[in-house]
Amino acid sequence: MLESVGLDEVTERAYGVLLHEEQLTAGHLAGILDLAPARARQVLDGLVAAGLAQYHQGRPARYRPVDPRTGLTELIRSRQRELERVAASVEAYAADYHERNLRSDPRLLVEVIEGPNEVTRRVELLVTSAEHEILAFDAPPYVSPHGTTSPSERDALGRGVSVRAAYATEVLAVAGHAETLREMVRLGEQARVLPRVPTKLIVVDRREAILPLTGSDEGQRTTAAYVRRSGLSDALVELFEAHWAVATPVFAATEPPEPTDPTDPEISPEDRALLQLLNAGLKDEAIARQLDLSQRTFRRRVAHLIHRLGATSRFQAGTQAMRRGWL
Repeated sequence: MLESVGLDEVTERAYGVLLHEEQLTAGHLAGILDLAPARARQVLDGLVAAGLAQYHQGRPARYRPVDPRTGLTELIRSRQRELERVAASVEAYAADYHERNLRSDPRLLVEVIEGPNEVTRRVELLVTSAEHEILAFDAPPYVSPHGTTSPSERDALGRGVSVRAAYATEVLAVAGHAETLREMVRLGEQARVLPRVPTKLIVVDRREAILPLTGSDEGQRTTAAYVRRSGLSDALVELFEAHWAVATPVFAATEPPEPTDPTDPEISPEDRALLQLLNAGLKDEAIARQLDLSQRTFRRRVAHLIHRLGATSRFQAGTQAMRRGWL
């Protein structure tokens, strides 16, 4: 049972004997397990090294057990730390493996992934492997029930991984997705919107990427490309950066700057949300639905904001809102 934490069969048997004794000598253990005295001493010293026993000098030396809830728990944690160090080296070994194979067969640069479940699984694995940065294009329809986010992205943000995502404006019109996106921004994601994105895309640490090759009307991506580090993955990063540069920030996580006019009253969270959605380019009907407003109330709110900003058009109102630090 304890082989998985580094104890061989003899050592585990010795541990079982030790747990039933208040104290034990090497000679006593040798007699119980039919071992040579030197081997019995070696086994007991191994239990001490593993943190499962204590050594007390004397003639003869005696060994006492450590409470298993302390000793075994710490041994398990030690093994877990060792496994984590091994896991951390996987990417380095994988890089050496792929570099060697790619020199002999460049076709391995791109792997075709078949089936929506497998595509989703590989996306989750890729995001989980992120150490520094995740870049993403996103748009409906969605194959995953998580839509614009997933548990693996939340975990990545929790680990301090930088996440930048450019969304098609229509994402904000999908029921519930605007609030989900607002939450992800609160967790640290940097989000921007565009009228459209060229493709769905995830790039991790600027080395590997996944993008769909086919899709159905229901969003069930049946085939995707897994791109390993290469000139192609570099090109996908450049594609992302070019669109990111012209995208509009949405639901900014940082506090807005102080208004330039100190006499301006503070804008309400509701009006700020309305301005953010207008600035993102969402249609009036979608904004009203996101804010749970009737069309009449929505139009009245917009008219009030325009008047309050001293503007004559929505465009001028947006400019004034930026000047006052409301966006």
